[in-house]
Amino acid sequence: MGVLSYAGGLGIITLTFYILVVGRDLIVPFLVSVVIWYLINTLADYYKKIKINAYSLPKSVCFIAALLTMVTALYLLVDMIGNNISNVKAAAPIYQENLLKLSDRVYTLLGIENQPNLTQLISQIDLRPFISNIAGTLAGIAGNAGLILIYVLFLFLEQTSFNTKLQALLNGSKHSGTVEEIIETISKKIETYVAIKTFVSMLTGGACYIVLILNDVDYASFWAFIIFLLNYIPTVGSMLAVLFPALLSLVQFPTFTPFVIIITSLGCIQVLIGNILEPRLLGNSLNLSPLVVMLSLALWGSIWGIAGMFLSVPFTVILMIIFSEFPKTRSIAIILSQNGKINTPEQSE
Repeated sequence: MGVLSYAGGLGIITLTFYILVVGRDLIVPFLVSVVIWYLINTLADYYKKIKINAYSLPKSVCFIAALLTMVTALYLLVDMIGNNISNVKAAAPIYQENLLKLSDRVYTLLGIENQPNLTQLISQIDLRPFISNIAGTLAGIAGNAGLILIYVLFLFLEQTSFNTKLQALLNGSKHSGTVEEIIETISKKIETYVAIKTFVSMLTGGACYIVLILNDVDYASFWAFIIFLLNYIPTVGSMLAVLFPALLSLVQFPTFTPFVIIITSLGCIQVLIGNILEPRLLGNSLNLSPLVVMLSLALWGSIWGIAGMFLSVPFTVILMIIFSEFPKTRSIAIILSQNGKINTPEQSE
């Protein structure tokens, strides 16, 4: 009987991962819409906490303000990306000239007399697959935008009756208290993670923006936004956030000095904020093992790509909370935790 139960569990896990991989094009847009829906609700809750002379804004006003904030942010993002694309096209000849000068200096420093012809090297590179991938990605984003919007709309329509349905579904069940506690715990921990991570990412992006502006790096606002986004991806994101602007400085400037200054400055910012400030703010609120974070990053990234990397930590937190609520799966939650200490239902009472 035990062998059959383990085999059944293994079969369910295998089927789940199969559905996650095969249904990626349908599941990922839905999860993105859930994130947007959650962010709007969280932002509305924070607006509700703002008090002026012991007076707080009505709930409907807070929701409208949060919705307008999200729409404005998305509009500014699209406008910024559009402007930067046109500026990159205009600056491409200058970048190419600086790249040629930089390559000449590298060959001179290495003592290479017969320098290879850069034009011939470029002609050997087939960019068609690369361009096709970019075009496919952009087309996918554009195509999913309408689907995401529809999902968000229906989530808000469903939101009004969710609690009523849940209470009716759990009416008389002995597990009603456990389910409600799980949902409340998930909501609090994810809200804490999103709020602190957003604050830290904004602080990192702002500090890096100042460094980029002082060094006259092109598209400083765009790179600051990219750094803000990449900080949501544990470990790997912060490294890429340092590397991308530094590589741009190599082709923008004819010398190595700006590159050294930028990569050193951005690296110090990431270390100070990411390795010192952020752990102090998060503390043990997530209580996830660093190794588990890296493994979950690789797992969800291989299943869902970039979207999976952004969602890896919240997913793992949700799983750990659920596992900790049931005796048979509590050992898994202990393995996922950083220090082996988890909040059980008995400890919460």
